[in-house]
Amino acid sequence: MPPSLTLFFIVEPPAYLYMGCHLAASIRKFLPPEVKIIGYCPKHRWAEMEREPLEVLRRLRCEVRPIDAEGQFDPAYPHGNKILATLAPKETDFAAFLDSDMLFLQPCSVEELVSPGQIGMVPASSMRWAPQSVWDQIYGTFDMPVPDERMTMTRDKRQLVAPYFNAGLIVVDEGWRTTRGQRFAEVWMDCAQRLDRTGIDNRRPYLDQMTLPVATLAAGMTWNTLPEKYNYSINGILRGKPLAKDADVTLLHYRGRQILAEAGMKDVPDKILASQLGTSRVRWIFKVPPPAGVPPVGTDGFLPDAPQDLPPELPADPAEPQEPTHAPAPVFGPDPSKARMAAVTMVRGDHALLARWVAYYGKLIGRENIYVLRYGHDAEVDRIAAGANIVHQPDTGDPSGFDRRWATLGHFTSGLTLYYNWVLCTEVDEIVAPDPATGLALPDYLDATFASGRAPQVIAPIGVEMMHSATDGPDPLDPTQPILTTRRSFRLKAGLAKPCITRRRIGFAPDGQGSTLRDVLLDPKLFLFNLRPLFSDPVATAAEGKVGEQVEFPEFVAALTKGRVQADHGHWVMPDLHSPELYRLPARFAQLF
Repeated sequence: MPPSLTLFFIVEPPAYLYMGCHLAASIRKFLPPEVKIIGYCPKHRWAEMEREPLEVLRRLRCEVRPIDAEGQFDPAYPHGNKILATLAPKETDFAAFLDSDMLFLQPCSVEELVSPGQIGMVPASSMRWAPQSVWDQIYGTFDMPVPDERMTMTRDKRQLVAPYFNAGLIVVDEGWRTTRGQRFAEVWMDCAQRLDRTGIDNRRPYLDQMTLPVATLAAGMTWNTLPEKYNYSINGILRGKPLAKDADVTLLHYRGRQILAEAGMKDVPDKILASQLGTSRVRWIFKVPPPAGVPPVGTDGFLPDAPQDLPPELPADPAEPQEPTHAPAPVFGPDPSKARMAAVTMVRGDHALLARWVAYYGKLIGRENIYVLRYGHDAEVDRIAAGANIVHQPDTGDPSGFDRRWATLGHFTSGLTLYYNWVLCTEVDEIVAPDPATGLALPDYLDATFASGRAPQVIAPIGVEMMHSATDGPDPLDPTQPILTTRRSFRLKAGLAKPCITRRRIGFAPDGQGSTLRDVLLDPKLFLFNLRPLFSDPVATAAEGKVGEQVEFPEFVAALTKGRVQADHGHWVMPDLHSPELYRLPARFAQLF
């Protein structure tokens, strides 16, 4: 008799909830029917769970359980949900965490994955966030030596490295106990929280993978190094390449539907879902009958059992079962009929800045979602922005300057809001990013605003003007390295707090520093970095003054918010404020761009 196994993952709405439906369908298609499936949702997001995906999970015999995620890490750490889900009790011999953006593509037995006394994991594809010396600091936190063992990563094979694993698949022996009676998950949680308190660089988002090998050894266990086929990523260097016909892939790690499409696998999740439930769309689930043996409606009502402290509008025991054809309650989240995010700029020359701009946003959202409005013909712009949408603008020598330029950008951006949930429009010398302490990249950070049920229509970041300073040293910028590794000095500038991220139609002021919309959220955790001074003469733009690390400016934010006025040209603008002081970004910003 094979050992019992639970496969579990995160079903936080909206994106992970839908991904979880396809993952659960692939489990039912390719793994033994007795395998148990659990989807975990952070308790504070429970009210946003939609009826259709919940019914899909119910029909796939996937139990949905809450986890208490708030306050477990400070600052918040969404990647830590996998640790919390691993910590939740399991009722089987083994349990395996899966990232929600995964799919089984071929049959897999329980015995392939499990190994007593070991943690099953696949080596990471690369480790570019820190040198190998970081392991001395990590293991030193726990008074442990760095293991002598060395391994090769799955994609970056240039050198042997200390054991480092991808946290997308983690197979745990649930029967194992330490000498103190702890489960592996308890040791992992303790290690993660202890290392987090040290303030080690890049712990957002890599804290989970930093502590995986440490926790394994601290628990008295060893790792079962699984082949790449059990966590096969098509992101990174394989992005945009078709999956080889002879590729031996059991568990695909696809990251997002767009990446699946680029690999020629756009319809794979839908086909897997249809093979199990008779419909290729989650939202069509009530159009088809449930599988044999699955009742039309759950005996406890439509929703799974809710935690005791849910809000009153989601009772744990409804008086009457809901009809399965009843319209779902309103859900606040991204519009599923739209793509996620677009980025827009207009350029004439500025090739070095364009290269940085395209590289940054292309990595976040894919070049197919970038729009470069190009003045005149410029072969170098075409080369740099290859793969993006290049829109030709005739270079007429128009004396109206910024007036016509920003009017065009406003109309173009407004049109894209019909097809994207978020549209960003900036100058080519401007990069927008959240504080790395949030643990989120820009698209994830924006999507997280839906959690409150009141995602802003327009967002303005805090505007910072990057400067040369004596603190940064005399060396020129290295085009192969992130700018913020050597240049982190800046000044605050109100005019750069632009309403540059929108979900609705908008008109921009002639300089982009205002808009036709009054209601704009000034987000203190979001920054617009103006890079223009860094690409000018270092001597001419060198700034003097005391440099201190700081990224929180509550008084400045309050002054901007209170002082926003409607200018004579009709646009709402920020007051004319700037800081004479020179500040410095903390080291956690170094790898942003």
